[in-house]
Amino acid sequence: MNNSMNKISLVILLTSFLLVTLKVNAVSISTTRLYLSPQSDTASIYVLNMESESQTCSLSIKDTVIDANGFMQFLPKNQIAVDSAAKMIRFAPRRFEVSPKLHQNIKLLYRRRPGLEDGEYKGLLAIRCKKTISNSDKQVTIEPVIVHNVPVIVRTGEIKISAVFDSINVSDKQVEVTIKIVGKRSITGDLEIIDKSSGQILASKKQMSIYSESPTKQVILPITKSINFPLIIRFREDPKFGGNLLIEQLVKSL
Repeated sequence: MNNSMNKISLVILLTSFLLVTLKVNAVSISTTRLYLSPQSDTASIYVLNMESESQTCSLSIKDTVIDANGFMQFLPKNQIAVDSAAKMIRFAPRRFEVSPKLHQNIKLLYRRRPGLEDGEYKGLLAIRCKKTISNSDKQVTIEPVIVHNVPVIVRTGEIKISAVFDSINVSDKQVEVTIKIVGKRSITGDLEIIDKSSGQILASKKQMSIYSESPTKQVILPITKSINFPLIIRFREDPKFGGNLLIEQLVKSL
């Protein structure tokens, strides 16, 4: 096999959306969501190399769309993004090598573009890493490439939002909650089912997001402990993501 063929590298692309704390093979990251605004104009994320070999990583911002189920997905190639955050974010480094058991800090900066309409803009920060290969080691190999896709929300200012519990259904083994938002931005926070008498959290869903493009979300939370009424159903926005919304409802019986 000639030298040009020896330089061919076959790549397997493994892609993961981050809805929970994520560690995949060689690389882990410090956060699953990022937020920028004029008031919070910087953000950081750490990339940690968990392996015994160096990793080479590259970064890019990908345009997105919110699907019918309320999840952030890549924008199809034949569509044009109406709320792209790509041109509002500066980040560095864009490419780096991280040594074994060490980490690299990535810094993001908010940049307001002239003439941009006020609102919320979205993207996915794609962090693509693979084992560093020296020139002397190049050959026909299959090397895994890990891609972490981290949602990035950018807001140009304060945007009004409200939310209600559209329905709550309690049974012996689960609580079904539907939340509806009204406004032009997303919310991210924690949904909790609380025993009012003891203050004990019976079930929760952490870091759930609801987007204005799909403003209603249903969540089913299994209950493993006995239910004693009354219950408090609570959703609280995480202030790290630009909100302080709090809604509660008391449930006195089935």
